[in-house]
Amino acid sequence: ITITEDKVAPVASINNTTGTTQLNCNTTSINVTATGGGTYSWNGGLGNNASATITAAGTYTVTVTGANGCTSTASIVITSNTTTPTAGITNLTGSTVITCSVPVINVLATGGTSYSWSGGLGNIDSAAITTAGTYTVTVRGANGCASTASITVTSNTTTQSAAITNNTGATELNCTRTSISVTATGGGTYAWDNGLGSNPNQTITAPGVYVVTVTGSNG
Repeated sequence: ITITEDKVAPVASINNTTGTTQLNCNTTSINVTATGGGTYSWNGGLGNNASATITAAGTYTVTVTGANGCTSTASIVITSNTTTPTAGITNLTGSTVITCSVPVINVLATGGTSYSWSGGLGNIDSAAITTAGTYTVTVRGANGCASTASITVTSNTTTQSAAITNNTGATELNCTRTSISVTATGGGTYAWDNGLGSNPNQTITAPGVYVVTVTGSNG
């Protein structure tokens, strides 16, 4: 009787068809294929097929069994990076109220590598807000994970109710009425034309049309 021997172990290997060993928010699964044998057995609940899909970090080992019953193993280490970025908004203007003197609120998003604003503000980190509302920026890190930050902007563009009180009670200068006293009302600051100055109370001594511009605290 002639007895031969075949105890050659298969050459086990793992082909990473996804091309990365890190799971993140962009890559939620990694596909691998074992080679080198007749049958395969993965740990970690990956089954007994040559191909497997990995969705959690860990060390995965496949046992490859050849036709002669001999075995060998190969392993692959999978890591995970699903840390979300810390989204932030810096108010460059320093105010959240749109007024006649502050018509634009400039803001800057921070914390990521890409940005996307709501309200049509665009996809860059900086934005100019000209309308009242709540604006949200989605901040994404290099790993594809995202977080959001919001800013609420209000508006105060109410115009003042400018008025002039004629203290003298007449609008005609003559030889007996050489001046007319007037008082502007309705705002925080006043600016008269014809060189009358910025005091709300004025004395008019020459005929003409006199205009006062009344400016409130909102500009």
